[in-house]
Amino acid sequence: MLRELLLSDSVTHTIVSSVLARYSQLHVDGDTFIALVAEIISDIREPITVQQQEMGREERRQLDLKVGWWICH
Repeated sequence: MLRELLLSDSVTHTIVSSVLARYSQLHVDGDTFIALVAEIISDIREPITVQQQEMGREERRQLDLKVGWWICH
């Protein structure tokens, strides 16, 4: 889920560092973490074409709650 957040257009740059900090706690091996972050950056630079639907207000609220939970725990 954290990977999806980092790839999401709806996540602002202000919480990326918090999400990355949490992501690094899950992947304690430095080499693995660096490889995964490099893969995410690669996906951002060359995104896979996906048909995206507009996120509804309730869906956005649920995503915000999940992000808040992951950052706080």
